[in-house]
Parts: sequence; C-alpha cells; structure tokens
Amino acid sequence: MVVSSRTWERLVLSEVGNAEHRLFGGAQYHRVLREFTLATRCLRLPAVSEDEIANAAGLGDRHDGVNFLRAACMIAVEKAQTSFDPMLEALRMRCVHIMGKMYFVSEYMLRQKRERNLYSYPGLVRNDGAPTSETDITQNNLFRQLVRTIYEKFTQKCSDSVSD
Repeated sequence: MVVSSRTWERLVLSEVGNAEHRLFGGAQYHRVLREFTLATRCLRLPAVSEDEIANAAGLGDRHDGVNFLRAACMIAVEKAQTSFDPMLEALRMRCVHIMGKMYFVSEYMLRQKRERNLYSYPGLVRNDGAPTSETDITQNNLFRQLVRTIYEKFTQKCSDSVSD
C-alpha cells in the first residue's frame, strides 16, 4: 500500500462510509466494492527492473528482433499476478461470504411478506391461525434446507468459476 494504516482508516471512513455499521445484502456488497476500489487506487505499483525487461524482450548474443508488445504484456501480466491477484482473491472471498448471507436475508424478507399477507387477508387462515393451504411446501424445514444447500453450492460454483 502507498498509504499508512492511519491514513487508510481515515480514507475508509471518508470515502467508503458505513465502516462502523453492520450492513446486510446489497449495502454490504456495495461497501465491499467501494473498499476494493479504494484499495486499488492506493496500491503501490511494482517496480520493473532492467533485467526483467531484458529477459522479457529476449536480448542476448543473437536475436531475430524484439517483439516489444509481447515483452510489455509479459511483464504486465507477471506484475499484476504478484500485486493484484491477492486483492482479487480477498474480494472473491468477501463476496462469497456476502452472497452466503443473502440467503438468510431473502428468507427473512419472504417470511415477513407472508406474515403481512396473512394479517392483511384474514380469510387465508383458519380459526387456529394456520394457513388454509395444506400443501404450502415453503414452510417445510427439509425443503428450506434443500433450497439453502442448492443456493450454497451454486454460490460456491460461481465463485470457483470466477476464480478459474
């Protein structure tokens, strides 16, 4: 990093915002993206030595000409892998965590919507308060666990695909 830890904390507070708050869902996702953007702006660019240029260009006793575009691309890719890849991996791990928590947020929202509908339309419930639909599979714990497992596998598969 180009900045000190004290300056980093100040930048996070001023440019990212909500650093001291517990956020969920999209708000948490957008905060991660703002932190990543700030971190990439504060990233120290790696130095390129003359030896690295000579090795990439293939200079030696004999050569048939130098492909400078290829040499520049090789150096850029190598430097990006050493400096930028760890940041991308950290972003990927945080996004997997956030997406994993999104399941609970959406489940809570669906439960709240269902309860509001039951109170808004009292004809949808029996006298004992149970829903009239006996085949409401969404309230089955095994079904919800199955959906959660499928969601977690999907999130992990997408993460692995992005990583590859």
